[in-house]
Amino acid sequence: MDLIFLQGMGKESTLNLRIPVWTNSQSAKVSLNGQSLKVPASGNFLSIKQNWKAGDQVTMELPLSIRTEAIKDDRPEYSSLQAILYGPYLLAGLTSRDWSITTHAKDGKWISSIPETHNSHLVTLSQQSGNISYVLSNNNQTITMEVSPAPGTQAAVAATFRLVTADSKGKVTGPEELIGSVVKIEPFDFPGMLVTQATDSSLAVQGSSSTDQEASSFRLVAGVDGKPGSVSLKLESKKGCFVYSDETLEAGMKLRLRCDSDASDDKFKQAASFRLRKEMSRYNPMSFVMSGTQRNFVLSPLFSLRDETYNVYFSVQT
Repeated sequence: MDLIFLQGMGKESTLNLRIPVWTNSQSAKVSLNGQSLKVPASGNFLSIKQNWKAGDQVTMELPLSIRTEAIKDDRPEYSSLQAILYGPYLLAGLTSRDWSITTHAKDGKWISSIPETHNSHLVTLSQQSGNISYVLSNNNQTITMEVSPAPGTQAAVAATFRLVTADSKGKVTGPEELIGSVVKIEPFDFPGMLVTQATDSSLAVQGSSSTDQEASSFRLVAGVDGKPGSVSLKLESKKGCFVYSDETLEAGMKLRLRCDSDASDDKFKQAASFRLRKEMSRYNPMSFVMSGTQRNFVLSPLFSLRDETYNVYFSVQT
């Protein structure tokens, strides 16, 4: 809520306060010297006329709410396109191809806020080859190794994952506190989808409802290479299965699960160990998850984005 304080002006006059269209007038509160005033509908003015004196105080509480605005286009084929706003802030969805959403989600909420605790579970995992740093990335719903990107880009979004703890572990100061925990791996911009083992032992991103829970549960362990700050991802359901990269790293290379490897093999230890890095993307405090017809979307205020791929109009199906 926003609080606005106005000091007295020393004479009789009318103070016109506009109740902005982006607030919910039924929840908005305005008071004069502690006495509540009737708030008009959003977009109208509240007029306060009195003999003002020093010390008079008007207080406004204007709650922010989710709303939609239709695109200004009379053509019928665009009638479903709407922008989504949180109070005065335009929200952008992290997506490049999909923009169809539904407002009748199963849980009754088509938009829900992202808890601040989610940021402490974010991570970027990397490996080094010579002078080149590579990162795990969600590449068209296949997990690959890509050259470490610049912050504020779509590639940085693709290189960020949230570790979802199976034991519902609460707030932590960083993902290193999750070492030893069973985790599921959620791509930053695909909420509700998980990294899972594909039929060819590669790693794919699938919807959580269609994902084999055993194939998407990993134990985050200290790196098998024994180096400080490194971690390994071990498939929980099968002994000796680790997420593994090829010894010769290159951009676009698929990550795979390798099982029953020789634990004393130095090449295996290096290929199955990753550097636990600070996340390349973070959720804005005003970020939300929006329910889509094919997938869910992360919504963030447009001003918080730089060069990420986003969309500000969605086809809203009610």
